[in-house]
Amino acid sequence: MADIKKTDKISNDMITGEGWLKDEHRKRVSLRVKIFMLCVSLVTVAVVIFAVLGVLQFVWFARLISDSANEQDNVIAENTTETMRDIMTNNFQKYVNSDAGLLDREFWTMKHDMELLAENVQDILEHPERYGEAPVSSPSRANAGKVVAQLLFSRTADKTDEEMLAKAGRIANLEDNMRRIVETSEVMSDCLISLPEGATVYVDSHSDQKVDSEGKAIPFDAERRPYYVGAFLNEKTYFAPVNYDYYNDSLELMIGVPVYVNGEFAALCGGSRNLSDMETMIEGMDLENESFITLVNETGSIVYSQRDGGELAIDDDNRGTLLNSSNLELVDFIEAALEGSRDLSRITIDEEPMYLACAPLETVGWTLILGIPEAAIEEPAELMVAQMDEISRESIRKTRTMARQAQIAILLIAVALISLAVVSSIRHSGRLVKPILELRQAGVKFIEREGMELEKAPDYFGRLELYTGDEIEDLWVTMQDLEINIVTSVRSLRRITAEKERIDTELSVATNIQSDMLPKIFPAFPERDEFDLYSSMNPAKEVGGDFYDFFLIDDDHLALVMADVSGKGVPAALFMVIAKTIIKNMALSGRFSGPGEILRDVNNKLCEGNDENMFVTVWLGIVTISTGHLVSASGGHEYPAICRKGGGFELVRDTHGPGLGTFEDVDFEEWETDFSSGDMLFLYTDGIPEATNAEEELFGEERMIEALNKGREAESLKGMLNIIRKQVDAFVGDAPQFDDLTMTMFLYKGKEG
Repeated sequence: MADIKKTDKISNDMITGEGWLKDEHRKRVSLRVKIFMLCVSLVTVAVVIFAVLGVLQFVWFARLISDSANEQDNVIAENTTETMRDIMTNNFQKYVNSDAGLLDREFWTMKHDMELLAENVQDILEHPERYGEAPVSSPSRANAGKVVAQLLFSRTADKTDEEMLAKAGRIANLEDNMRRIVETSEVMSDCLISLPEGATVYVDSHSDQKVDSEGKAIPFDAERRPYYVGAFLNEKTYFAPVNYDYYNDSLELMIGVPVYVNGEFAALCGGSRNLSDMETMIEGMDLENESFITLVNETGSIVYSQRDGGELAIDDDNRGTLLNSSNLELVDFIEAALEGSRDLSRITIDEEPMYLACAPLETVGWTLILGIPEAAIEEPAELMVAQMDEISRESIRKTRTMARQAQIAILLIAVALISLAVVSSIRHSGRLVKPILELRQAGVKFIEREGMELEKAPDYFGRLELYTGDEIEDLWVTMQDLEINIVTSVRSLRRITAEKERIDTELSVATNIQSDMLPKIFPAFPERDEFDLYSSMNPAKEVGGDFYDFFLIDDDHLALVMADVSGKGVPAALFMVIAKTIIKNMALSGRFSGPGEILRDVNNKLCEGNDENMFVTVWLGIVTISTGHLVSASGGHEYPAICRKGGGFELVRDTHGPGLGTFEDVDFEEWETDFSSGDMLFLYTDGIPEATNAEEELFGEERMIEALNKGREAESLKGMLNIIRKQVDAFVGDAPQFDDLTMTMFLYKGKEG
């Protein structure tokens, strides 16, 4: 401690100027000044010598450079790069405006036809007494390829509602108009009129796609389609983003026009156009060499692109918005284009400079982007550069002879200067380096001491006396302060290390507590022969947010739970404990008729005081053990997979509600099925299909189903889950695990078991 106080006193004296600065005979000259004086002496000699030779040489060089510059100016005057670029870019802008006009007329035709149809529907609904009821039949395979009207109903529609059927019959009077729109228009592929009661008059040539294997009409939930929702919410004509057709996997552009009677929403007219038709039209446009077209919708998502790869490319599996691109220049350009800009910009795309021009499609609020590489525009400039290079070569040939003479003189002078610098450096280096070596030696002693507490370390730097009057002396003072700071820092580091070890211990305990809350003794119900099940969970962090559960509600009812809490780590684990406890308590209370009511009550309780806005997706199923009947409800969770005896696993698109903890008083629809002996049910969290490898490719539902079917070769349910986990690990490879992996496999044996 006395040494530390001594060092502090020396440091303060250095800073305040007291002590050694009182010595009037010791003048302070900085190291920078010493080096400056040495360099100036050498440079001065060099400049004088080179100045004499340089003046003589530059007289000749100036004359040659002047002649070359005159010739280059003449070439540049004849072929200015700026003029050529302006001509090309102006033509480029005209192309994009013309192409945008062609596409916009197509969209205008869709809007015009649908709005005329909407006026006819409004007249029918406002004056029903003027119209009779026309016959309209359900879809049939016999009408495949024929443009006919078909009557469809949503899942919630009351097919016995006479008023709704009467409206549909009167609307069917417009069948001829709707058929003309589909048959004669080169734009529309189908046309429909939907009533809010659930009935839809649908005109197209694909009746066979609207019936199931038994010939029954497939329900058509028009109110869930994007164009219906958009037109209803915006209360005007609405072009929906590109989406998949309701009955097949083809991509299409959809339009919806709302119909109002006495200020109330009464019907919706809609239609669609296959995206492939629009792509064919764009491909037929006459473009400049190397130019390409990209079509962007109002949200910044790419609808169509002629690029095969890169930032402006698109495929069927990825239609993300360009507004989230890491290319900030591209993001600014897209934002301006969506606001109606028609400017031309130079942007680097895929590490290549390009010119992008845009023009709005005013009917739908989209933007047409036309791009061309800068190299294609700069070709005239390259010709000019080639001419300039020819002139430069001639000038260089003339200057080489004079340069050789100058090189010989410069070489001789350089040798003399180097010799002088070597002699001067040898003389001054020892005097400059000596104090630095002493500081280094003191530092080595300080670092290399062994078996000694830092608090008892000797004051190595304080024992030196380096009054050099320059930056080395400042470094000496700094090293004394550093010695004290190291001692202090080591003490703090020891405290921090101890605290980290304590936190690691507590996290380990939390992991064990969370693991103990989940049932992990298998077989879970050894006394029950009617079924078997096995579950596993691998958290992404020390503690995770996924959980599973299973328990007997009574002797004949088994509850199965699979859930995923938003977020990861300790907060998700705490929310998981609350959700798991409430779900089990509500299920065992006997106050609810099914899983739908249970999830409704659990959701309301989780919404209370949920200031952190956390939520949990839950799949809850109740199996009647004696009959194999399953009733389930889903709060935003993944679709389960079912394997019927003798078949393979398939995803079940059951009814979904929102995640629990998001909105209060939500009704959760129930889904039912029956298990036979040998049927299996697979439950999981999104960590399985969303597992990502190093190439950022998702494991996906298809690979999951393949892994499930491969797992059927295992001799036990545990073996099946192990096979699935190995498939996921092999796919992910060395990529980090970002989400929990939780699975449950249920096997129903029935009484035969």
